[in-house]
Amino acid sequence: MTRENITASQALKQAEEALRQGEKQAARHWAQVAVAMAPNMEDPWLIMAAVANPSASIAYLERALEIAPESARARKGLEWARARPAWEQPQPVRRVAISHPGAAEAPTQPLSAIQQIQTASSIAAIQPTSGAGKARRRHVARDKRLWGLLLISPWLIGLVIFKLAPLLATLGISFTDFYLLTPEKMNFVGLKNYIDMFMDPNLGFAFMGTFKLALIVIPLQTAAAVLLAALLSDKKLRMKDTLRVLFFLPSIIPSAAAMFMWDGFTNPKAGWLNALFLNPLGLAKYIHFSSDGPSSFLPILTMLWSIGPGFMIIIGAMQGIPTDLFEAALVDGANRLRRFFSITLPMVTPAIFFTLILNLTAVFGGALLLDRGSAFFSDRSSVDNYLYFMLFDSFRLGAAASLAWIFFIFLLVLVLVLFATSKRWVYYPDQEN
Repeated sequence: MTRENITASQALKQAEEALRQGEKQAARHWAQVAVAMAPNMEDPWLIMAAVANPSASIAYLERALEIAPESARARKGLEWARARPAWEQPQPVRRVAISHPGAAEAPTQPLSAIQQIQTASSIAAIQPTSGAGKARRRHVARDKRLWGLLLISPWLIGLVIFKLAPLLATLGISFTDFYLLTPEKMNFVGLKNYIDMFMDPNLGFAFMGTFKLALIVIPLQTAAAVLLAALLSDKKLRMKDTLRVLFFLPSIIPSAAAMFMWDGFTNPKAGWLNALFLNPLGLAKYIHFSSDGPSSFLPILTMLWSIGPGFMIIIGAMQGIPTDLFEAALVDGANRLRRFFSITLPMVTPAIFFTLILNLTAVFGGALLLDRGSAFFSDRSSVDNYLYFMLFDSFRLGAAASLAWIFFIFLLVLVLVLFATSKRWVYYPDQEN
């Protein structure tokens, strides 16, 4: 039976049968057909009210009551719908004209489930409720907050004890002449440590070494993460999950274990670097962190060791790119390289920016592993190494704390500059307009 060869009564019977069988979509369809053919019939409006969302049902019942003012069914249904609590009452539905000659006005199509939830939430926020309802919701909200705080309390305790407390302690120590061997002679010296740091020529030397290292390592880390992410997100690649795990594993190796591993690998007497690689190739032996020759790139290699988090973040961003973009580019004749530079890279720039921040804040301490704390005799040493030297070789805890805070403020300014310039090259689809 189709709409072309059916009467209003037959459409109404089809709607009633569908309603008895619980087929709401079919019941709504045939009721709308009946309304389009005979807009002054009461029953189709009642059926649509039965299967519609709350806001539309009120409008449908009002229309049925206009057609049949003496209808007990329409009146009772409307009274029940209007008697619901205020926070459940949705916004009224607009009325539009049905495209049928002589047809009366009818409500729009029912709202979707998401729109119903949003409407009910907005009404709940502005409509007054009873005192008991408010107290109950406050009690539930308080219980949720308490349970949330209880669940994250181990992390909060660790944050306060192992992060915030030492951070504030170093700030206080930076204004003293704290000497590790004679802590009882500690005195307050104000800004003297900070002034001495700015007058120290070794600090400038260490900062230059840090910049040289960062200019080489950060682009390599970011490029390697993007390249690995692009390779391991290829649909045609086999064993993708295994390869991702293998590339990510080095980043979760504890620092102490990594230190012993690299220490054994670079040992000048018994290490594998000299015995298996440099000596057989006739290259200069690795003696120390500042050795010249091919081994001078070893510090950079140690910093590329843990790019796992970066490339996993970028892989996640690549998997979130809509396939419609690639299909449209393929139809336009764009090759794989063009699709990568014109679609993939712009779409993952937020992930690249986040990875860049991570690499920036982590790169300055990467050379400490091989430099053994002799921080300012190599042009590849970093500020972190100079800090280690000042603390564990010179035992000047107050000066080391001031250097740490200078370094922290420098990094903070650098990160803020990157955030300020990110608007020029980071693409956020939700902020396109």
